[in-house]
Amino acid sequence: MSAWTNRSHCVGTVPGGDRVVAHSVWRAAWQRAGVTVLSVVADGRAMVDHLITDARIVGPSRVQRGDIAIDGAEIVAVGADLSGEPSSVIDADGRVALPGMVDVHCHMHDPALFPEDIDFATQTASAVAGGVTTVVELPTQTPVTTVSAFREKREACERLAHVDFGLVVGNVRDADLDADGLVGAGTAGFKTFTADPYCADDRTIVDLMDRVGDAGSTVRVHCETQGLMDHARAGIEGDAPELYPDSRPLEAELAAIDQMGWFAEYADCPLHVVHISSGQGAREGARFKARATTPITLETCPQYLAFSTADVPEKGPFLKVNPSLKSPTERGRLWDAVQDGTIDLIASDHFPIHRENRERGWEDIWEPYAGLPTVESNLEFLVSEGVHTGRLSWPRLCELVCARPAREMGVYPQKGAIRAGTDADIVLLREEEWTVSAEQLAYNGGWTPYEGCEWSAVADTVIANGEIAARDHEVLSTPGDGAFLARDTRS
Repeated sequence: MSAWTNRSHCVGTVPGGDRVVAHSVWRAAWQRAGVTVLSVVADGRAMVDHLITDARIVGPSRVQRGDIAIDGAEIVAVGADLSGEPSSVIDADGRVALPGMVDVHCHMHDPALFPEDIDFATQTASAVAGGVTTVVELPTQTPVTTVSAFREKREACERLAHVDFGLVVGNVRDADLDADGLVGAGTAGFKTFTADPYCADDRTIVDLMDRVGDAGSTVRVHCETQGLMDHARAGIEGDAPELYPDSRPLEAELAAIDQMGWFAEYADCPLHVVHISSGQGAREGARFKARATTPITLETCPQYLAFSTADVPEKGPFLKVNPSLKSPTERGRLWDAVQDGTIDLIASDHFPIHRENRERGWEDIWEPYAGLPTVESNLEFLVSEGVHTGRLSWPRLCELVCARPAREMGVYPQKGAIRAGTDADIVLLREEEWTVSAEQLAYNGGWTPYEGCEWSAVADTVIANGEIAARDHEVLSTPGDGAFLARDTRS
């Protein structure tokens, strides 16, 4: 031990429980051997930057009271009554500690579409204010289908990001692309549509799946059958908000999910069905999961769990979203699918738009873009209306919004877990009653579809990469704090 004087060491426990000390270079080997690393020490004393005490820490199967030690951007210890000499102590006082939320479906950056004040900086600031510490950005209007366009977007987002991020290739309407090169550049997947305005024909989608499957990545599909929607729209007269859901019938979603399931099996390509809006849609996708011939991931969004067609007369254009909202019955069935594991993960499909632009939908619902700015509020909604109502357990919530999205992104357990050796991305949730108001949010569009909702959870403190990034929706991080995360296809 004398040779280690004034050098960094690790403290840990072997599976039998005995406490051991070794030089810090052995940390990775220890973890592979089943040792739980407790902390880094110098001269026999634990040295960490932050120590979170008395938290209710959510894990894969249970909630356990304990402490979390953070050194740099890494969690170095999780356990009971940790001791040491931290630079700062955060007394959680019994608050719930979740891994930072991983949102794998966001539209946040498109200079050709969004106004100047809506970009990756303002929108990732909104994300971190609500406990989201990792996002995946998807193309909105401007396609990103070449390696050069992908790298250009990565560089732009790196300068602006408040949180770590991944990028998706899309919106693909021509399968003649460099799938291997884009996978090598680190894309989190490829996005295509069965519906306008980015509708790809059947042959293009199959060709795309062929190439992407061979390259080791995943195809994400917006599943609504355009022909059915064209027929439905032709029978609608008027421009009132209540008419919008009728233009995108349930059957359009069901038919497209079914078709894409068979396409994915034929091409042997992993399929990710984005923003499923109905319980029946989830069951349709589950048929292919049960066959277990090719991987399929089913995603839904909180807006489909929070609202139904019954809410449209009151909120009008502020609930315009694609796919459209479905009936209260389908909303209930979708909750069932979330509870029983049919739905694999929850993402926001965040779409930023200023209030005055969406207001125009009261006069003509067909005029404004569809999409809801929800990334900042989704965790608080799911705790309030999921965990606190008994629909979800804390571990199930963690799986839906942290662990499984991180796996889908190829960054688990670096993200999506609270344990030694992972990134220090943590949200402390305060359980208290409050009324949602856009004025309280960091989002800069001036509105939220959740306005006036009564909730029971607040994102109290958000830590991203080891630094306090937000408190009570006040953003403390800055542009450039986030980094690009390349997807590891082997995961």
